[in-house]
Amino acid sequence: MDFIKSWTISVCLTLILSAVFSLISPKGTMGRFYRVIISVFIFVSLLYPFADFDFEEFKSDFDIESEFESTEENLAQMQVENIIKSVLTENQIENAGVECTVFQESDEIRVENVTIILPDEYEPERVKQIIMEETGVAANVIRQ
Repeated sequence: MDFIKSWTISVCLTLILSAVFSLISPKGTMGRFYRVIISVFIFVSLLYPFADFDFEEFKSDFDIESEFESTEENLAQMQVENIIKSVLTENQIENAGVECTVFQESDEIRVENVTIILPDEYEPERVKQIIMEETGVAANVIRQ
């Protein structure tokens, strides 16, 4: 963002200097020559900041792809958690906490780890079996 700020300042100063020079330039043939010189000056001053511009740094400032990937992973994680919570609710298992970790690789989403935190009144092995049968996910089930 510093580049855009410095480029804007450069453009403003160039336009101010160009306006001053155009006001003091003579009329006639010599005036046309001055206007051509002023136009070239404006053009060069607009392009000069790009000579030492680091395009890689600019790209990293606007790295939308990595933001999109992390949002996609969070969305997949929430979907897996919601599916497991709905399976638990269907089987009358209330107040259970679900935590999961997903890993995304290109177009594939892989569930790394699912942990279910149960209240003391439920049997962990039974819950583990229900989750495996209904979702195909091997979950770690622990009591609070």
